[in-house]
Amino acid sequence: MSPKGEIKKRNNFLGFRLSHKDIEKLDQVAKIENKSRGLIAKQAVKNWLTLESFRKTNNMIIITKWTFFRLLSQADEELLDNIVSEMSNLLADMTRFDVSKPMDSEHFPSYSRNIIKFLGAGGLKWFNSIDFTLNNNTLVIKGLHDLDEYFSELFTRIIEHYFQTNFEFELKNQKKEISSNLVYLEFDITG
Repeated sequence: MSPKGEIKKRNNFLGFRLSHKDIEKLDQVAKIENKSRGLIAKQAVKNWLTLESFRKTNNMIIITKWTFFRLLSQADEELLDNIVSEMSNLLADMTRFDVSKPMDSEHFPSYSRNIIKFLGAGGLKWFNSIDFTLNNNTLVIKGLHDLDEYFSELFTRIIEHYFQTNFEFELKNQKKEISSNLVYLEFDITG
């Protein structure tokens, strides 16, 4: 308390030192993103806090992509269905945690931005670039990655499950192009 009995407001400023190498990396990202060094650092801290908080409350572990896909390659169809469901539900929990709005078509833009942030370069880095667009009951999902065709198939199944289960969208495949580094999906949506 201050001398006059008033409670002092907390300062929201945070300062810390980084190595020269880390500053160079930060500057590279800032240049690519066309954002300030401070904004990039602030977003990195926010992303880490969100992921770390969620990881701790959900008993998650981190494994390499190679290990994960090696494990998946050994799975039978029933186990793959269970994994797809688990990953879709986990993605839904994480996006609900971060967005804090009902999962419905009205809030779809907030959820799609969150998924892009979470799966893209600023998050898990599953995709180098990813975009979701919903126009006139057509959902278009485009993503570039450096994993493999197996990942493209798995992601397609996860995202279909995510939208059908959480948004109660009925997805009808309109167009599906996947390769070792590309996912392009178009769905007609009813529901």
